[in-house]
Amino acid sequence: MSFATLASLPVKAIFNGIIRGHYAHLERMTVGEVELDARTTVPIHQHLHEQMTYVISGRFEFTVGDETTVLEPGMAALIPPNTPHGGVTLTACKVIDIFAPVREDYR
Repeated sequence: MSFATLASLPVKAIFNGIIRGHYAHLERMTVGEVELDARTTVPIHQHLHEQMTYVISGRFEFTVGDETTVLEPGMAALIPPNTPHGGVTLTACKVIDIFAPVREDYR
């Protein structure tokens, strides 16, 4: 697949359904368009993947390691492998998540 409309891909529920994403996969990376309701808590977690979370809309109080900020449209969280991260959406949010290597568990 060379082109994809992410929102038209099947939805994948993450963290018991609190995160709903549409994910496309290449050999070494995964990209997803993710929608979160207001006041959604994404538990602090970590994984072996590098991750970038780019905010398209909304406000998201986000922690990476020992740093916390409020992400707004146009801002990104840059998350190294095995770094604890998570947060709380202050409003409904739409974000783009990019992972490397590929998230096999999101297929």
